[in-house]
Amino acid sequence: MSIEPMKLFFKEIKKPIKTAMIGNYAVAGGITQTDPDVICAFPITPQTQSVEGLSDVVYQGRLKAAFVNVESELAAMSYATAACASGARTFTATASQGYLLMAEALPMAVGWRLPLTMMISARAFNAPNLSIWNSWEYVLIDFGWNCIVSENVQETYDAAILSVMISEDSLFPTMFVHDGFIISHSVQQLTLIPDETVRKLTPKKMRPTIDPEYPGTWGGIVTPDFFTEGRLGLDVAKKPVLGIIDDAFKRFKDATGREYNTIETYNLENSSKTAFITMGSMCGNIISWMTKNKDVGLIKIRTYRPFPYDELQQIVQENDIEKLIILEKSDSLNNLLPPFAMSTATALYPLGTLFRCFIVGLGGRDVTRDELDIAKKKMKHVMDMKGQLYTYLGARESANKLHEVEL
Repeated sequence: MSIEPMKLFFKEIKKPIKTAMIGNYAVAGGITQTDPDVICAFPITPQTQSVEGLSDVVYQGRLKAAFVNVESELAAMSYATAACASGARTFTATASQGYLLMAEALPMAVGWRLPLTMMISARAFNAPNLSIWNSWEYVLIDFGWNCIVSENVQETYDAAILSVMISEDSLFPTMFVHDGFIISHSVQQLTLIPDETVRKLTPKKMRPTIDPEYPGTWGGIVTPDFFTEGRLGLDVAKKPVLGIIDDAFKRFKDATGREYNTIETYNLENSSKTAFITMGSMCGNIISWMTKNKDVGLIKIRTYRPFPYDELQQIVQENDIEKLIILEKSDSLNNLLPPFAMSTATALYPLGTLFRCFIVGLGGRDVTRDELDIAKKKMKHVMDMKGQLYTYLGARESANKLHEVEL
């Protein structure tokens, strides 16, 4: 492959640089600047360029890291977990079936309190059949990883750095996500941060690690007498993590001038008590659509895990939001609601806020302004929480009829 996309990162970046690149290469650049010790990933579309880009900077000698090739995503996560447990700053990346194949090893990084960092270029899982395009497969597995979601290339570059900060401050693994192809392969403008600034934001810290000089047990069996207490300990340790993420966002703003928040809102002060709530690249579509629909606001969830329940309740209450339109790039064939909607519904339960979930954009399908119009129109007629709480938008039933929508 061409090494041209990563040339900017072959030598030290001494001042902010405005440039343009795809999301995956931007991530590779951001990770390069955090100075990882180990990079171990198995390539899978649409994640591949992120680790290809890192292989280039290692080959050029810019990054003194071990770039480890393995035979599968499960092997990548297993190797990365062991490397991180031994004290190495470690990065991996995956998508779709690779993420599902990793599932066996994902909980251990949480149980061992490892500051492992992983990028996901979100892609549909293979059902009904193979798809390489965007959906939200990352919401399917919830083992205790931190998770932040990016809307555009600038955000995903910044997230590569922020995730290292969050992982090492919380001692929990952190995944950062962008929408496959929509962001991973989209060329957009961004501003790179000087290396010195990144070094100050991501210093390597002392932490408990595997050390032959101080023998201990890692990965041993836990009997019924102690397993529950171990899980309780992890739950208690997760409680401060949202505050840790907020602090990382604040320090990042102080260093770069770019502001991020756990939840970001748009036009709530002008909305007629109705707002969309979603994550990722769809937020840009909605903000553009809102130029002619100023009576609807937007709540953008930046931090998916831990889910910011209290902050969402506060935003809904302070802005007198009566109805929420949940847009989700996932579904759940066995449940009352898909995963993102389920978290949102749990947060809204004490408030009695009316909502409906609209499943859109599955398998990389465009989320159109017509669909936003339909969701807004349908929400006007919602007066209670009876009946089915979700529907698919943009799905065809026949040549002249969309699912639940007459043309």
